[in-house]
Amino acid sequence: MKRQSLDVFLHGRHIGVLSGTSLRLSFQYDAEIVAEYGVSSILLSLALPVARRKIADTAVLNYFDGLLPEGQVRSHLASQNGLATPDAIGLLRVLGGDCAGAVQVLPEGMSPDGRGKAIPMTDEEVAKVVEALPTWDLPDDFAITASLGGIQSKVLLNRSGDRWMWPGRGAVSTHIIKPEPLDSPIPHLLPAEDWALKVAAAAGLRAAEARLETFGARQAIVVTRYDRTAEGGRLHQEDFTQALGLGSEAKYEGTTAPPSRLTRLVSTAAPHTRDDDGFRRDLLRAVTFNLVIGNGDAHSKNYSLLIRDGGEVLLAPLYDAAPTLLLYAPSKNAGHAIGGQAGLNHLTLEHVIKEAAAWGLDPDDARATAAAVLEAVAGAATATPAQDVISFLNQLVPARAEDLLNGRTARRALDNQASART
Repeated sequence: MKRQSLDVFLHGRHIGVLSGTSLRLSFQYDAEIVAEYGVSSILLSLALPVARRKIADTAVLNYFDGLLPEGQVRSHLASQNGLATPDAIGLLRVLGGDCAGAVQVLPEGMSPDGRGKAIPMTDEEVAKVVEALPTWDLPDDFAITASLGGIQSKVLLNRSGDRWMWPGRGAVSTHIIKPEPLDSPIPHLLPAEDWALKVAAAAGLRAAEARLETFGARQAIVVTRYDRTAEGGRLHQEDFTQALGLGSEAKYEGTTAPPSRLTRLVSTAAPHTRDDDGFRRDLLRAVTFNLVIGNGDAHSKNYSLLIRDGGEVLLAPLYDAAPTLLLYAPSKNAGHAIGGQAGLNHLTLEHVIKEAAAWGLDPDDARATAAAVLEAVAGAATATPAQDVISFLNQLVPARAEDLLNGRTARRALDNQASART
């Protein structure tokens, strides 16, 4: 296999070189970066602390591969570019100009400065792109050079004033447009996700901003990227699989044996937070929210960390949060083991408190924090308008909150719905 090298930039600054073949990658930090930040500092990833030596373990492949899409989207992009689907370094050579966070992965000699390279799009061009997903029907000068992890088809665009722009190589994308999946068994997924994110915000939780919009014949959710600034800058972030050095294929925790994955994440991240108990509470709030709404897609790629330039770590806002269990009964995997239980239908408030205690949070503090979230979400769910097809969520989510507060498992349906209570 041909060995390749790519330059890695963070916030527009060269920080190192990624090299290797499709399945064997290594990363070398620049000597200037090592001297400035110091060995073991956190800059790019919790799993890849600054080091003098070349880093050649699996965490390198897992971090950089985690910047790329999964599934059918990845296969299609690989085919379009004459690459093998597993070829992470080959795909990053094409797609690494605009990734999640503030990292850019570019061919040698290419500048990371993408300002001025965004191409204006007509409404018709945008609609055509969205309608074609998960494949792409693009004008000749619209090369795909941006990448975002995940299995769901999406397009990354820049919003400038009242018009959409195509992000040329290195240009910043500011929004994610996800149309209703063509083959998902989960009905009404997009309006439910839009509703859930609005409920989270109304309950006082940090959540990505979203809205529903129709492009041609397809409805889509438009999400404002939380890892971008209002001025078009980049904020650095990584998801939990990357932070733990795990591959994207391991996004669902595969065991309930202690220590849990979330416990390991807290142990890794907390020393780099300004307030370690504050970080634990933020994570507990997010986990409690995903439980009460019945989110069966709350795996390790749907939780992320923000990493500031000085190495401070914060929990990223909620995103990709939807009440999947309440729309589709088989979607019952909590994504992570919580207090030794991973089934949404079997989790109680006591599991949540036990989990938070394993992170090092005082049990009384954990109980008060989780209860406050349940109460706030119940009120927000009642007050947040929902489309008619999902209007039952206005009653069901508060009922689930009440169940959990009363020490029970949360019901999956209202008494007047066809599905039996679990």
